[in-house]
Amino acid sequence: MESVARLVPESHRHPAPTILDTLRIKMAKTIFCATKICRTVVMVLFVIGAGNSIQAEAADRPNVLLILTDDQGWGDLAAHGNAKISTPTLDALANESARLDRFYVSPVCAPTRAALLTGRYPERSGVAGVTGRREVMRAEETTLAELYRSAGYVTGCFGKWHNGAQMPLHPNGQGFDEFFGFCGGHFNLYDDALLERNGTPVQTNGYITDVLTDAAVEFIQNHHDRPFFCYVPFNAPHGPFQVRQDLFDRYNDGSIDEKTAAVYAMVQNIDTNVSRLLKCLSDHSLDEETIVVFLTDNGPNGKRFNGGMRGTKGSVHEGGCRVPCFIRWPGNIQPQTISQVAAHIDLLPTLMQWCDIPLPTKVPLDGKSLVELIRDGTDPTLADRSILTYRPNPMQLQKFGKAAVRTNTHRLTIEKSKASLFDMTTDAGQTTDIASRHPELTKQLRSQIQEYVQEITPSITAIRPVPIDSMRSVYVPAVDAKLEGDVGFADEISWAHSWADRWTTTRDRITWPVEVKESGRYEVVIHYVCDSDSAEIVLKAGDQEATTTLPRFAMKSVVRPDLDSKATPRRMLTFQQHSLGVVDLAAGASTIALQRTDQDGAMIELNGLTITRQLP
Repeated sequence: MESVARLVPESHRHPAPTILDTLRIKMAKTIFCATKICRTVVMVLFVIGAGNSIQAEAADRPNVLLILTDDQGWGDLAAHGNAKISTPTLDALANESARLDRFYVSPVCAPTRAALLTGRYPERSGVAGVTGRREVMRAEETTLAELYRSAGYVTGCFGKWHNGAQMPLHPNGQGFDEFFGFCGGHFNLYDDALLERNGTPVQTNGYITDVLTDAAVEFIQNHHDRPFFCYVPFNAPHGPFQVRQDLFDRYNDGSIDEKTAAVYAMVQNIDTNVSRLLKCLSDHSLDEETIVVFLTDNGPNGKRFNGGMRGTKGSVHEGGCRVPCFIRWPGNIQPQTISQVAAHIDLLPTLMQWCDIPLPTKVPLDGKSLVELIRDGTDPTLADRSILTYRPNPMQLQKFGKAAVRTNTHRLTIEKSKASLFDMTTDAGQTTDIASRHPELTKQLRSQIQEYVQEITPSITAIRPVPIDSMRSVYVPAVDAKLEGDVGFADEISWAHSWADRWTTTRDRITWPVEVKESGRYEVVIHYVCDSDSAEIVLKAGDQEATTTLPRFAMKSVVRPDLDSKATPRRMLTFQQHSLGVVDLAAGASTIALQRTDQDGAMIELNGLTITRQLP
């Protein structure tokens, strides 16, 4: 059977579910829900006593609508002085909100999401990057969704997850009753996307931002009569730069480059969809009962208007980390602009205090509640705080990467082992390094980030095995593998949408560390392309081996559509599926490996494996 794996993120390259898969998914959801219900009942009995329902306890608490966009910079709003872009809904939301004007996130996607969900710096939860399992957040972390669900809220996530694809790393395993979207960090086709709903593939029709909004609106409509937490992490305006032609044409007038024109058109589409979300709240008279939070996950994905700040996405400077953050709660939050530095880690403790939900106690939080700051316009306890930003070296996580320390007045940055200090009260563009004039302050701030990095290095360098669930099929992408020999990644890209190629010799070896949840018999299916009828490979799982000759499946790649004509062309490929057999896997840590046994031959291109437990 041919799989339509058009370089969609790793959790969405599964084949269409069979009847057996459907029964397995239903069984998994039943067991999963039953387990969570039992845990919830115990917590309710402990917190409010037997006899009171958890829904009754939550009834007087506000709803939360949390909107996160992807690669939208601080300057991608008309409200921030960008005369080129049209964002009337977001501008109005800013005027109705507490605007955190010095709000910081991580330099790239996945770390911001982990910090937002846990109230902890992302490296503490194991998140050190955006691909190769460096984006995976440990399942043991307590998330916003888990806290809300334990308090009787219904929880839904609609969009890009990017913190782990397999259960229990999947959104359904991290507190979300409902998930609709994709788990990887990148998507190749914005129209008619193949998404998933709670682990089951769903072929959609329409532009992805519109489709995700449809699902979020439906969620609010279905649950408007009980407290809800609705998380909408849009994947726009992250590349590829695809949007309706008429919107693109409005901006592509020659005054800006095509990439920027596409980004602005994508942001305008986001603005329209935020309007739909807010209208849904109004239609159900939920404006005053709902806290609305809007922010973005890092700086702009390219050089464009950004208020004169230094750096873009990926940078530890202001332009890479300072983003808009608007918080609206009519009747409870006074519209105002607040200049105190704050960060993604602060939203969890802030929302928990507003919603009267106890904070997690298993591990300490890095975030601080902003309730007093937003209520009074000031909070003396935050005056001397420092906010840390770390971007590990992606190739050598044990080595220091680059970092920043932010206070209300200064920024210390460390790049290539050099520390620089900037006075943000007089030098907002970070043009003058004053470290030599203030050696004591430089030393003090530098020691803060050095101590933090020393503390978290064991967390980010730990092995991140792929969890093999016994109830859901598990997709294991090639980009999560360790490659040995001449095998490499297509076009030298190891991001979520890529695959392994140049697999031609018996010297090549592809391995994944795995953690099997439950002993049993598991079928392993390979997703591949190979223009040969004699390519023989051996699957090694634990102490077992299975050898298979792959049927010929030749397929030419196609170039991904992109409105930026200067962008490097990116290839897409359709992959065949073929069973490598059934193996016995024991519970616990193991390794799955692939090697060729035929003599050097035609190249195999590998997209990944699907592993499914066989029912007795």
